[in-house]
Amino acid sequence: MSNNTETMVAPIISARGLKKHYQRGIETIKALDGVSLDIRAGEMVSILGPSGSGKTTLINLLSCLDAPDAGELLIAGRSVSGLVEEELVNVRQGVLGFVFQKFHLLPTLTVAENVELPLMFLRRAVDREKTLEILRQVDLENRAGHLPKELSGGQMQRVAIARALITDSKVLIADEPTGNLDKANGEAVFALFRRLVSEKNLAVIVTTHNLALGGLADRIITLEDGLVIDEHLRQ
Repeated sequence: MSNNTETMVAPIISARGLKKHYQRGIETIKALDGVSLDIRAGEMVSILGPSGSGKTTLINLLSCLDAPDAGELLIAGRSVSGLVEEELVNVRQGVLGFVFQKFHLLPTLTVAENVELPLMFLRRAVDREKTLEILRQVDLENRAGHLPKELSGGQMQRVAIARALITDSKVLIADEPTGNLDKANGEAVFALFRRLVSEKNLAVIVTTHNLALGGLADRIITLEDGLVIDEHLRQ
């Protein structure tokens, strides 16, 4: 038996040969053309590539927000092929948490209430002590009662990260999470992701145009024209 850790730890997300094609008139756009990858707990993975390379398409498939035309996708060991939306919601719950470029905070809710919002949709009980613990993990406990307008952009993105953590997600999927942030706040968000990976044994998947930030991940995957053209570990 191999001693390689990756061979012993089952992937939370496993994709094989994912394809997604679109028609534009008589032209076939191969947004993804056979992508395979595994995502495991305790690693941060960056997905890099220019606009049109397939990053967002891949993220949407891994998030179960869209279905591939071909290929197989397993989330926590369960195949999602052919599942209806209600079943996909059940797959995502407790496994996948989402962080977007736009913060999507409700302006009339406090920081704590914004973090707790997913629990309301899932009809789960709110535990304010747990909320404060999550806010401690993103260094925002002292902002629990503040409104979004009283926060900086970096703080708002950390609220969004806390909101993704409140449902005990095993994987954080972040699509261009630093796109609306300056350099310092962008670096702080990536440092937070790295800390969460280490301390909570999460998996974090990040798409970014920023090569410097993307290079901070444990594994860097580069897409071009719907294909993986490079995959390597951080030096």
